[in-house]
Amino acid sequence: MNDIKPVLPPVIIYGDSLEALKQMDGEIFDLALIDPVYFDYKTGHRKDKESILSKSLVQQSREDQLETVRECIRLLKQNSAFFFFTNWQEAWWFQKEFHTFLRNEIIWDKGNWAAGDLSGSFGCRYEVAFLGTKGKWTYNGERIQDIWSNLFEKESKYNLNRVGTDRIHATEKPVDLYKKCIEVATQPGAYVLDPYVGSGSSAEAAYLTGRNFLGFEISNDYYQRIMDRLLHVMLSKGV
Repeated sequence: MNDIKPVLPPVIIYGDSLEALKQMDGEIFDLALIDPVYFDYKTGHRKDKESILSKSLVQQSREDQLETVRECIRLLKQNSAFFFFTNWQEAWWFQKEFHTFLRNEIIWDKGNWAAGDLSGSFGCRYEVAFLGTKGKWTYNGERIQDIWSNLFEKESKYNLNRVGTDRIHATEKPVDLYKKCIEVATQPGAYVLDPYVGSGSSAEAAYLTGRNFLGFEISNDYYQRIMDRLLHVMLSKGV
């Protein structure tokens, strides 16, 4: 699958995705990958306090996040899917608004703990991804379970590679996670939308699986990192 080339290189637009999506008409996309900032990852534990990874991420209000999701759904083709990534603290308001679209709550076991309250709560090592559909959607391939892991398991189809320490974004997700979403939801040549590109993992996953991609990033620093990342990936594939 990694040798499949998309029709076009990934397109990343620097700017506010919500305002741009409002200007778009029609049912354009085959899949939406929606991963808004749902917590501030700024930490005092990083040695380099001036690193971009130690700085606060651009936050979006809950109302704007809901509107962004509505716009993504509006722009999806009929019988298509979307994935919305969040954590247990933020999941309730998303479910309340979009429960009629939802088909699964996927548990993504990251394989490592977040620190949190060291004495008053258990270590949290998972996040969630909601699968939603517009119309009657059918997954590709065999049916899989709703727990996806970064850990080694007997059934390799549930395994996902971890990001590791050489990351370019504070809340970077593994390419494998996005590849799994893309491959179960679309066919090669499909058009994937991501309103919050962040690290560029979703764009890389779309490229490697032979899908077209449109994404938005509001931070100029991260936009430049995404473009450098994609250039490296494409050059490694001989483009």
